[in-house]
Amino acid sequence: MTTIITSALSSLLCLVVLPATLRTSRRFDANPRTGFTVWFALCTVGWLGAIILFLKIGLRQLHGPLLRTAISFIERLGDGHPLRGLGLSEVVGLSVALDITMLLAGGLAFATYKTWQLRRAQRTVLDLVAENDERETGVSLLRHPQPLAYYLPGDGGRVVVSTGAMGVLSQTELAAVLSHEEGHRQGRHGALLIPLRALSPFVSFLPVARYAPEVMQTYLEMSADDYAREHASASALRTALQKSNLFHRPPQGALGMHDAVVERRIHRLERDAVPMLDHATLLGVLGATLSLLWTLLMVR
Repeated sequence: MTTIITSALSSLLCLVVLPATLRTSRRFDANPRTGFTVWFALCTVGWLGAIILFLKIGLRQLHGPLLRTAISFIERLGDGHPLRGLGLSEVVGLSVALDITMLLAGGLAFATYKTWQLRRAQRTVLDLVAENDERETGVSLLRHPQPLAYYLPGDGGRVVVSTGAMGVLSQTELAAVLSHEEGHRQGRHGALLIPLRALSPFVSFLPVARYAPEVMQTYLEMSADDYAREHASASALRTALQKSNLFHRPPQGALGMHDAVVERRIHRLERDAVPMLDHATLLGVLGATLSLLWTLLMVR
């Protein structure tokens, strides 16, 4: 009974309370990787806690640790009557646990496939219309008056910039923007984007599904800003961000130069870079790690 109550509280905390509380917090702006890790831990602990909760309800008549009772239930499947002796609450618990698991796996598989299709189609178009920029190695140049700058993940990744963007950015600003997009490539942010929106259409009533994709993508943008701060010019990136309203949004599945949380990003770039191991970082990583470990121990 204690495990059921604890799982219910952890799910409620991670899927509802903390996402609603932290969505406007700027505590981790100085260390966006920590912010991303904390939100990823919220999603993981929340959904695993929900699965564990309903499994515990469904298997409570089979006394013992969760893994052992789950194995015992699987062995009963061979008898042809796995639900014999189970009450309505146990059947509902097992059904909901299975539904959540299938939703998680199915949503991730569908999002991965659709994103792969989109990116493959966009790479095909780029192969036809883009040129290699002679001044910037590894950059695809689009001869188009509309300002565009984005990173398209997959198959080595493509940093794309248009002649329109070159017309509105100075040389130092352009270098900062290209470093920002390279930061997305080096951080493998394209892979991290896929699970963010996998469940949003299905469980949009939950705060974690409504807020996590936007907040976590903001932290990815800030992380790429930090890469540009180290390899180019923070002041040039700030002035480039001030022109971001002139840029079109990148294609779906890509990460690009647009006006997402611009004021917030400019504000943090005006400050000096902070040490990687400040108090917020240490507490965030420690909290995320302990939460994940606790969740794993719950299945024993």
